[in-house]
Amino acid sequence: MKMKYLTLIVLLSLLCSAAQSQMKQGYDQARQTAIQDFSKTKLYKEDSVFFVTLYDTLHKIEYDKTDAHHWKPFLAKTYSELIVFEILGYPEKYFLDTTKDLIHQKGIPHGFFEKNGKIFLWWDKHHTLTDSTIKTLDKYHLIVRGRGDDYFKVIGGTDDSKRGTDYYFCRSNLSVYKKKIAQVATEYRDPPNIRCKQ
Repeated sequence: MKMKYLTLIVLLSLLCSAAQSQMKQGYDQARQTAIQDFSKTKLYKEDSVFFVTLYDTLHKIEYDKTDAHHWKPFLAKTYSELIVFEILGYPEKYFLDTTKDLIHQKGIPHGFFEKNGKIFLWWDKHHTLTDSTIKTLDKYHLIVRGRGDDYFKVIGGTDDSKRGTDYYFCRSNLSVYKKKIAQVATEYRDPPNIRCKQ
């Protein structure tokens, strides 16, 4: 009896692992689709470094006015049928703490894709930071080295005037998508009308 349960647990574990691997492959392909399309837009010509952010489930945020000077955010709507990749020109520096090894570095993206002398960066929980990634980021002058609190001396802020492009993919069929260019952050606006089969 115990052997049957053990076999069932192993089988479920393998199925779960296969499903996660398939989902990651789908997301990777959708990201590449977004990058390839973005490289044909005017915004691609404005920068050489771009950050790609994944919204695994899109949530719309709105604000309630609590008094004359204060607003409180709330979750207005969830679009569970959509995943979104936002691509934004982002030539910001990343801090490498020389007192720590790569495993303990924080704030440096793990994933990247190079195209025609330009680079797209993203967070990838399935990979760890490597020397190869650091060398690539160095090539684009994106790494600043220092110790501990030097972070606050060398890292600047972001440019809120930048326009980005959002790619809205149907979770049920990642070959179906629409894009939208905007300056407003992804979570603060409605997605385009896209028909996704449930």
